[in-house]
Amino acid sequence: MQTGSKNIVRHAGAYLLARGVPGIISFLAIPLFTRLLDPDGYGNYTLVTTTVGLINALAFQWLRLSFVRYLPACKGKPEKLKSTLLTCQLLLVALGALVVLGIWVIPTAHAWRSVSLVCWLVTAVQPTFELFCEQARATIQPRYYMGLQLTRAALTTGLGVAFIKLGMGWWGPLLGMAVANALPAIYAFGHDWRGTRVGIDPATLRAVCRYGIPLSLTVALAIVISSSDRYIIAYFLGKGPAGIYAAAVDFTSQTLTLLMMAISLAILPLAMKAYEEHGADAAREQMRHNATLLLAVGVPAVVGLMLLAGNISHCFLGKDFRQEATRIMPIIALGTFLAGYKAYHLDSAFQFVHRTIYQVWIVLIAAVVNVALNLLMVRPYGIIGAAGASVVAYVISMLLTAAYGRKHFALPFPTADFLKVLAASIAMAAALYVLRDYRGSLALALQVGAGGMLYGLMLVSLNFLDLRSVVVHRLTGGRSQRTAVVAAAAS
Repeated sequence: MQTGSKNIVRHAGAYLLARGVPGIISFLAIPLFTRLLDPDGYGNYTLVTTTVGLINALAFQWLRLSFVRYLPACKGKPEKLKSTLLTCQLLLVALGALVVLGIWVIPTAHAWRSVSLVCWLVTAVQPTFELFCEQARATIQPRYYMGLQLTRAALTTGLGVAFIKLGMGWWGPLLGMAVANALPAIYAFGHDWRGTRVGIDPATLRAVCRYGIPLSLTVALAIVISSSDRYIIAYFLGKGPAGIYAAAVDFTSQTLTLLMMAISLAILPLAMKAYEEHGADAAREQMRHNATLLLAVGVPAVVGLMLLAGNISHCFLGKDFRQEATRIMPIIALGTFLAGYKAYHLDSAFQFVHRTIYQVWIVLIAAVVNVALNLLMVRPYGIIGAAGASVVAYVISMLLTAAYGRKHFALPFPTADFLKVLAASIAMAAALYVLRDYRGSLALALQVGAGGMLYGLMLVSLNFLDLRSVVVHRLTGGRSQRTAVVAAAAS
């Protein structure tokens, strides 16, 4: 394996561990909550968290994305950038408090008072925690990043279960989420942001707004694609079906998104740094690694989720969720992969050249299509119609991004490596198809283990990323290489 590829894989592996360990803990929250809450309760919980996610993306995401993009350009003097971003963060939190206060003052809005308060609590602390985490990511500190994420994940799951057991129902996980974000955020502030002064540098703010606000709109519209179906399902079919649908989507998307996000977390900051210091060609080389690894983890994950949906639902979801979740998981897996490849690779074409406004228009088109299709398909086809509508929307946004992105910053597509990944995934699919009807946790472990082993062996045999050479080198202790060197010297 070439030195550059080896370093990229190691760096991505570090962030996969940094996101993976906390992700596993967060992942466990879904089977726990679906067993402790009925579909209606889980539906209420997921509608609130979806709303929080939309507010987070729309109001706060631009700050985090701008921090990662502009920190390398600060040349070791990030004071103005950090001060501007933290001040904007606090102002937005204060604005949210005023909105909640208005809801509490209006007599006719009494039914929304408690919901608005818990939404504000989570919205106040979650984006703040995530902004502080970007310091660790932008400065390439995966262990510190993992520590923060691990603390939040453990507290969110543990406190959520504890509060449900104490009789708080679906409010319990929300309160646990608020506390879980607040405690590590306090630590991170003392560790990295204590000396940051409150104040806004106008030039920095203008640059951040031009770059970040279109990205926030893009992320918010992407959340509309991924979550508007929950509101529409709740309206047409009820909160129970919305809860079942959300559990299936959350479980499937978290599994796949975690893998793809870890790669982007590792490589995108390196690509941005390469672009600033060495130019477009250096950035493209980093993004080639990005695309290769996204395909290498995404394609087999989709195949596995499609073929093992029945046993995955049986092992991880409550009995009231399993049947419908099994039907829609394959569709959700495909949509999640398309959305991830767009977000974690294709979108960077606009980000390198500060043309992020184009992302807004592309995702707006896809969001409109998604909402329209959901309105047409949810009532006659149920939750499977919602899943299909999302896939159509993701295909449209991906194709538009690929077509228009190339006009601004041409990103490489590793065709040869993709064909190797596809061949290995087909071989894995053949094995999993034979094993797909077995049920139980032991069966699932064997299914995943057998599929993963076969996939890995196929990649080695196809010499994906020069893996075969690495394996041969390690098995022979480097003797084959030394022999070749001696033979060359003798000749």
